[in-house]
Amino acid sequence: MENKETFDYEAIMFKYIDAFKDIIFNNKLSSGFLEYSKNEIMAILFIYRKDNVKMSEVAEYIKSPLNTATGVITRLEKKKIVERRRDTEDKRVVNIFMTENGKKQVKEQVDSMCEYIKRIYLSLDNDEINVLVKVMTKIFTILNEEDKEQHISEKREKKIRRITIE
Repeated sequence: MENKETFDYEAIMFKYIDAFKDIIFNNKLSSGFLEYSKNEIMAILFIYRKDNVKMSEVAEYIKSPLNTATGVITRLEKKKIVERRRDTEDKRVVNIFMTENGKKQVKEQVDSMCEYIKRIYLSLDNDEINVLVKVMTKIFTILNEEDKEQHISEKREKKIRRITIE
């Protein structure tokens, strides 16, 4: 293996992007989610798993302001994926649910993706699965640490500036 300092990281990145592109555009993975934005996909999957959420929970999950989450839910509502219902006990609270149509569509996508995951896991022995899990855990840990560091850095930069008005 090459020295880690001189390794061609750009080449390997594009190799993986090209492989992933082929998987998506050759319909090896279900393309049903491709018509949605990143925030919409994350909101759909969050609501699908939780079944009943509040707008603030969606905003927190997709890491966006409340007005952005409201726009996401409005678009999903127009596509008949989710619906809003006032809470029966507190009318100020709006709960978000998957529609039957939304549940059906998401279930098809989830089942399709799970089938590929199942095929991958069945092709690996237990040692390979353990290595895969360790590597993926390490990758996500590194990427999440970088996100946290960037978030902290952005907070430091957002200091109040005094503007002199003449």
